[in-house]
Amino acid sequence: MVSEKMKEMLDQHELEQSLEKHLKELEQQHNSNQEVKKNRPKIQRVPPYLEGMGFEKYFTPKLISFGLFHHRHSYTMVGERYKFMWTAMYLKDTNQSHRNLYDKINSHYPELKDSFRIDDNTSYHRLNIVSICMLDGCSILQVLDKSDNSADPEQELKVSVDQLVRVHQDMLLLGNQIPFQVLKIICSDETKLDKCLKNFLKVHGVDTMTGKRQDLISNISTGGQVSKDHVIVQAEEEKGDPAHLLDYLHRAMLTKESDGGDGDGENKLKQRSLHLRKYRIGSIRELKDAGIGVEKHPNNTSFHPRFIDGKLRLPELTVDGSTALILLNLAAYEMCPDFSNDFQISSYVVFLSSLIDQPEDVKELRFAGILINELSSDKEVADLFNRMDTLLVPETARYAHIRDKIRDHFESNRAQIKMLGWKGEAYNTFFRSPWTIIGLLAATLALILTFIQTWFTVHPKHS
Repeated sequence: MVSEKMKEMLDQHELEQSLEKHLKELEQQHNSNQEVKKNRPKIQRVPPYLEGMGFEKYFTPKLISFGLFHHRHSYTMVGERYKFMWTAMYLKDTNQSHRNLYDKINSHYPELKDSFRIDDNTSYHRLNIVSICMLDGCSILQVLDKSDNSADPEQELKVSVDQLVRVHQDMLLLGNQIPFQVLKIICSDETKLDKCLKNFLKVHGVDTMTGKRQDLISNISTGGQVSKDHVIVQAEEEKGDPAHLLDYLHRAMLTKESDGGDGDGENKLKQRSLHLRKYRIGSIRELKDAGIGVEKHPNNTSFHPRFIDGKLRLPELTVDGSTALILLNLAAYEMCPDFSNDFQISSYVVFLSSLIDQPEDVKELRFAGILINELSSDKEVADLFNRMDTLLVPETARYAHIRDKIRDHFESNRAQIKMLGWKGEAYNTFFRSPWTIIGLLAATLALILTFIQTWFTVHPKHS
């Protein structure tokens, strides 16, 4: 009896201590005007429900760990020696002492540690955090500097081409980030840092030097070759430093609208729904059967689709071996609980997943010039988006507006759409291939001959 009462008192004391701790943290945040950090979320692991959807391989480093969460795991041990080598190269190139640099980073330890969302049951020694930040920061800057400023970056960095591609991919992973502040501490030369950051964007399809951006997702293995299809990017418009490199890419890819929308009130602010949506509007084939066409957005300015005059306009998209990794990590970043955003990329992924159901849908998008398929087949693209169809996002005004406009279009043209549907079904049944056309002609000829034979049987020719 006494022991139970004692246990109850201890539990109550523990609860009070926990509440006191959280209330104190809230008060400190309030006093320092940091209670709302809309654009500065902490570096954290991927939300567990995303890892449980079979996407683990898109969130796990293939070669190198950056930051705390994948440090010294078995799958990143091979890449550890590269970081020491690149750090030595960077210190030599910039004429810095490792001791002085360590001390500079160490002086910012409190805010650097606070940049990570660390579990209560996980502890990191101060020495480890500072050392990791120094090694990873120097390595990232060395790779970014040589990736564009060297005629042979693989030789300069002493890695193979495929390894360099994996390093650039590993820089994009949500749980594989370091604070952006580390890069600024290590590289005090703003011009050189800006050049490295532009190299980072260029490798992943964004070129802020010319103010243009390649199609939405670029093939990393091409080394960031910028095609003629560019759109305006203005990463500098975002105020304040990004949280990390993935945040920097997120800002650059979500450019401000230059065309002002479609002029029909689509951009009006609405209260966001708390329901999780998939934006079911039908596949490309279903929309086509309903008389709704798809075409490439003329400006190709952003992730935002348009629906105007019975036409769904979509920006150009290249699908390659890196597409899923880029889209899923950007979507996972938007789903972090401390990141206030409009779920633009994750909504776009869910929207595309709704449009693409079968390989025929991919084919229609290719013929419309919307989708560039760098994978082996249309089926592989369809399978990719079918896997991503498990994502759920809060309903946003833009995509809800497009869904409602498509439904309104369907309702106002129901009779015409029904006739188009019959025509489409007839076409698919009788004219989808030369053999079906031959079969239709043969059946028609047989029907005519049968009619003639019946006619002469009923009305025999008199001699």
